[in-house]
Amino acid sequence: MKRALVLIFDNVEEIEALAPVDILRRGGVEVSMASMGPVDKISGRSGIKISPDSGKDFESVEGELFDAVVVPGGRGIFDWLECDRLSDFLQRHFRGGRVLAAICAAPLLFHRIGILEGRRRTAHFSVAEEIGGCSDLPVVRDGEIITSKGAGTAVDFALEILSAVEGEKRAKDVAKDICFIK
Repeated sequence: MKRALVLIFDNVEEIEALAPVDILRRGGVEVSMASMGPVDKISGRSGIKISPDSGKDFESVEGELFDAVVVPGGRGIFDWLECDRLSDFLQRHFRGGRVLAAICAAPLLFHRIGILEGRRRTAHFSVAEEIGGCSDLPVVRDGEIITSKGAGTAVDFALEILSAVEGEKRAKDVAKDICFIK
């Protein structure tokens, strides 16, 4: 079974974190949610409380390799842009050809650690200028890197991650099951 990690943190954009968890699990991917920092419950940007799986935090999973790592956006991502341990973790996955997905402001993290160089990408308008070269498309996949604009694109984003991990047919089946109409 393929494995994915979704990182969560205070002030995360809830739909950007939970849409991938839901869609990937529907598609048969084993998904873990781990908190950045030692907290039992994350408080999202809209005040929704999210609990990491079985008390998992980043420290408990940083030595593992996942088939996909998902970094949602929200104001809280700015607290993690300079985290060397997170940068090293993402770089290791990048070098290993694993799927890396970021939405909203989170592509800024990918930009700062150099994994967007020479790749097509998109991001929320609030960080797109700093990243540079962003597409107007809601979701962009360039090889194993997937980026997306924001909360309104979260289901598209999640389905693209599923497609990258389990194949296009599985993603289309899940989209049909949830009545996703484009």
